[in-house]
Amino acid sequence: MQIIHSRIMKTYDHEGSLRRMGDDPELFQEMVGLLRSDAPPLLDALHEAHKAGDAVRMHRAAHTLKGLASNFGAERAVAAAAEAERLAKANQSAGLPAAIRELEEAIAELIGALTPSTPTAPNLEMSRSR
Repeated sequence: MQIIHSRIMKTYDHEGSLRRMGDDPELFQEMVGLLRSDAPPLLDALHEAHKAGDAVRMHRAAHTLKGLASNFGAERAVAAAAEAERLAKANQSAGLPAAIRELEEAIAELIGALTPSTPTAPNLEMSRSR
């Protein structure tokens, strides 16, 4: 399994994000809100699919998270989601718990970094018990 060192990778690319969003700060804010609202249920779905052994749902959730993070040039989150997606696609469940933890940490870091860009930030803590 590939371990991703978080201190080397960029949390997100503000300038690049704005460029990808047509230099529209309102769209940027909307995308931050979308990430904040969609990431927790997608992470929940990833956990639930892993528990159920549903590789298709795991792959879909990881792929969607990768897309959300890529809007922000979030290297760590994109790499973590890609690893979870790869493991799910290959149905390699042994490496998935660590990959999912890395993805959760990377998404939390991304949301934390984007928090100054938005008026309110929800807590990324998942409601389920692990």
